[in-house]
Amino acid sequence: ISGDMFAFRHNQNTKFITYLLQTENFKRYKERFAHGTKVIRVKQDKILDYKIPIPPLAIQQEIVKILDIFATLESELEVELEAELEAGKKQYEYYREELLTFGEDVEQKMLGKVAEIGTGSSNTNEETEEGFYPFFVRSPIIRYKNSFEFDETAIITSGDGVGVGKIFHFIEGKYALHQRAYRIHITDRRIKPKFFFFYMRNTFGKYILGNAVNSSVTSVRRPMLNKYPVPIPPLAEQERIVAILDKFDALTNDISVGLLAELNARRKQCEYYRDKMLTFKPLEKENAKK
Repeated sequence: ISGDMFAFRHNQNTKFITYLLQTENFKRYKERFAHGTKVIRVKQDKILDYKIPIPPLAIQQEIVKILDIFATLESELEVELEAELEAGKKQYEYYREELLTFGEDVEQKMLGKVAEIGTGSSNTNEETEEGFYPFFVRSPIIRYKNSFEFDETAIITSGDGVGVGKIFHFIEGKYALHQRAYRIHITDRRIKPKFFFFYMRNTFGKYILGNAVNSSVTSVRRPMLNKYPVPIPPLAEQERIVAILDKFDALTNDISVGLLAELNARRKQCEYYRDKMLTFKPLEKENAKK
C-alpha cells in the first residue's frame, strides 16, 4: 500500500470493523484531528487512539448480516434509478433528434451570416464569490463577477479544452465571458435564439468532431463557427419546437431531481440504521473487570 494508506490487523469480524469506520462518529473523529492544506491527513497514532466497541463475535456477525442487506438494497435501488434516468434521457434524446432534423425543403444559412460571434476578455481569476453578474468560462459551472461585458441574448460555447463541442449556457441579459469562450448572438430576426440554442446543443458536437483543430487540446476556430449550417424553419415551427423542448427539459430535470432525492433519502436511512446498530452502551467498570 502507499504511504497515504493505513493497514491494521485484528481478530474481530472484518466487515464489522469496516462498517464501524464508515459511521458518522468516525468521520467526526477524523475531522477533529485532520491537518494539512492540499493533502488532508490524519496521523497514525490518532487512528489507533480511536475507541471502538467490541461486542461478541456472534453479535458482530448478526449486525454485519443486517447491514449487508441494507447495502444490497441501496445498491439495487441505485442501479434501478440510474436505469430509469438513462431510459428517460434516451427517450428525450430520441424526440429531440426527431424535432431538430430538417429536410432539404428548409432554408439553411451559415452561422456567420445570421449571428454576431466573438469572445470575451475576462480571465478565470477575475471571478468573485459574491459577484453580481454571471461569468461564463469553459465549463458548465457559472461563475460571477462584479462587472459585465455584454447585455444581450446569446449562446455560449467553449473555444478549447474539455468543453469543446458542448453548449452549456443560454443567457438573456448582462454577463461576462472568458477570453477563450465564444458568444453567439443571433442577429437574423427569422431565427429564435432559443430554437438555435436547442439545435446547436443537439448537433454542434458532431459538427466539431469533423472540423476541430487538434494540437495539445481540441479547439474551435472562428471559421468553423462561421461555416456552421443553421436551418431556418418558419417561426411558428421554431416556437412549437422550443415549447416542446422546454417542457422536456423541465420534465427531465424534475425526474432527475426526484430520483436523486429518493436515492439520497434511502442512503440517509441506511446510514441512520447503521449508526444506530453500531452504537453501544459502554460496560460499567465493575462489570468490565469481571
